[in-house]
Amino acid sequence: MDVFRQDVIVSFGIPLLDMSATVDTQFLNKYKLGANDSVQANKFQSALYDDAVNTYEVTYVAGGAAQNTIRVAQWLLGAPKATTLFGCIGKDKFGDILQGKAEQEGVCVCYERHKELATGRCAVLITDNNRCLCAEFAAAKAYSMNHLQQPENWQHIVQAQIIYVTGYFLHSSPDCGKLLAESSGNKEGKKFCFNLSAPYICLEAMDRIKEIFPYIDILFGNEAEVKALEKELQLKNDCNTTQEIVFQVGQLLEKQRGKPCTVVITQGNKSTVLYHDSKLTEYPVVAVPPACIVDTCGAGDAFVGGFLAKLACGKDIAECIRCGHYAAGKMIQCQGIQIPKEKADFWT
Repeated sequence: MDVFRQDVIVSFGIPLLDMSATVDTQFLNKYKLGANDSVQANKFQSALYDDAVNTYEVTYVAGGAAQNTIRVAQWLLGAPKATTLFGCIGKDKFGDILQGKAEQEGVCVCYERHKELATGRCAVLITDNNRCLCAEFAAAKAYSMNHLQQPENWQHIVQAQIIYVTGYFLHSSPDCGKLLAESSGNKEGKKFCFNLSAPYICLEAMDRIKEIFPYIDILFGNEAEVKALEKELQLKNDCNTTQEIVFQVGQLLEKQRGKPCTVVITQGNKSTVLYHDSKLTEYPVVAVPPACIVDTCGAGDAFVGGFLAKLACGKDIAECIRCGHYAAGKMIQCQGIQIPKEKADFWT
């Protein structure tokens, strides 16, 4: 296996502390939550996090899309601090827990610590076979240009082989996202990778996405996200399938870049669609037995982590996708993104 230096992959996202607890229906009723809700906490519900800690046994996991991806990539690469994560958290006990969890897994964390806003948290409230998600972003959406441009932080960008930015981050810190794209995209020895993240990002941050289009080396997304992108870009009306949309998006990216690009679109348990070298290819997903599937919510994040790990090794795109499928298949067999204690066996 390759030996990696620090900062091979540097990621920017919205770090959240996932707080998982098995609760009773009275607790959900107290905070006006449904058993399978997925909501952003209102002012009244912000009290539930401390309440859950005082009432139930809470399991903490470093969460958020970019953090999930970087944790998976770190697990696969193995070398301490081969990956680095930037984001904003609060100066509070939950921020300390979040940083400790990420560092335990070997990730180099470069969090900005906000003096006023609380650490972003996502309560995962389990009742029977149901799961309610209640997120409070707070500091997670407050990452600043000042932190990014501090010399000791910018040095991570200079050293990085791969820069990975999520749509969530671009939406909340657009100037930082644009600077990262301009400083990393189309640069010799670097790859600027961007994830669409969610259909609403394509709607609400389309102007920002267009600004970084010329710098994107690799574009990630899923079927719903690329369809939302196609709608906002107003591509040709004859795009009836995901494959046709991916091809059109790839062609547009290449036109704006003036050089080849890569588009990788996942479709759940259906084939992953790839645009690369001006060609379209599909890669079947290795099926996981239904009885083994526990939680598919983090599958896309895990896929990108596997893909980037192999990209960092200089492997070809087919191998990157194969590792992405491997990582996603592993992670959907547990609740949330839980990094195994044993080393990844994909490399053997």
